Amino acid sequence: MTTEPAAGAAPQGRTAEQQAALVWSHIRGFHATHLMATGIEAGLFNGIDKRGTATPAQLAADLGLHAPYVTTWCRTACAYELLDADGPEAFRLAPFMREILVASGDPRHIGAYLTVMQRFGGPDLADHARLYRTGGVFTFQQHGRDFSDLIADTTGGLQTFVARRLLPGVPGVRERLEAGCHLLDVGCGAGGLMMRIAQAWPKVRCRGVDVDAHGIAAARARIASAGLAERVTVAQVGGEATRDDQAFDLATMFEVLHEIPVADRAGVLVQTFRALKPGGILFILDETYPSTHADLRKPDHAFSVQTGYNELTWGNVVPTREEQEALLTGAGFRDIERTMVAGMFTVLTARKP
Repeated sequence: MTTEPAAGAAPQGRTAEQQAALVWSHIRGFHATHLMATGIEAGLFNGIDKRGTATPAQLAADLGLHAPYVTTWCRTACAYELLDADGPEAFRLAPFMREILVASGDPRHIGAYLTVMQRFGGPDLADHARLYRTGGVFTFQQHGRDFSDLIADTTGGLQTFVARRLLPGVPGVRERLEAGCHLLDVGCGAGGLMMRIAQAWPKVRCRGVDVDAHGIAAARARIASAGLAERVTVAQVGGEATRDDQAFDLATMFEVLHEIPVADRAGVLVQTFRALKPGGILFILDETYPSTHADLRKPDHAFSVQTGYNELTWGNVVPTREEQEALLTGAGFRDIERTMVAGMFTVLTARKP
């Protein structure tokens, strides 16, 4: 005989109070996100970092802000464990918050991501109910130049980590970078990854392609400003990866695979395969969506689930492990290997026979 659960019973034995606390914790996260974005845009985190320890009155005077608001901001940031109290009136950054929220070049920096969420993520999410009725999309490219520039800033620290640690750590890649290989960056955006690779490995030549006109324009300007135009070039494409055959030793796809329309992914990977020389290596950093409902709540998938939701109405779909591997093997790649990075990202490597 099967016993039906009582009406209104919470799943897995949770009480109503526990479920309410869960919802309140999500609401607190919403407010914390906006508090951090405000602290970045108003210069509060930077102001505290410059002084080491600061009172709200000092911050308000330094930044030209309304002192009572700054006082409440500091106290709330302390409650959220972003600041630590330093005596009865002053505050300092909590451990590692300088690296996470202030130091833009640090691989751990995610301050720019908070700014993206404040300026663009909020309006996007607010439009979900309307788009859910139509299935409409507001693509990455439609967000405009400011958005492309912010995304480039968001990923800078991680790109440095890829260029100096992750990519040369792939067996057989360091030797190619040192010798001066030819690298294709598929979905290059504003060119940040290629520039960092070129700066770390002075003999490497890079070619970047992307569908985003804003990103390509920004890439050309940044590459020229950095004095890398002789070794780093970019081109806007219309959905294909490249028309070059067997021209590249390495190919990279940094936070791109899940942004390629599902119908185009197989074709882009086939073109990338063709562009590589025999023995060429493909390096992908991306998210991997859970394959089962049971995996949805696992910590390793938290960021991929979040990305799948946030970017839903951009037309982006985060692939599962099975989908990733089917795309790679279908394009002809072999020796597929995967690792997890920072508990958030998947690194995939594959080789052309």
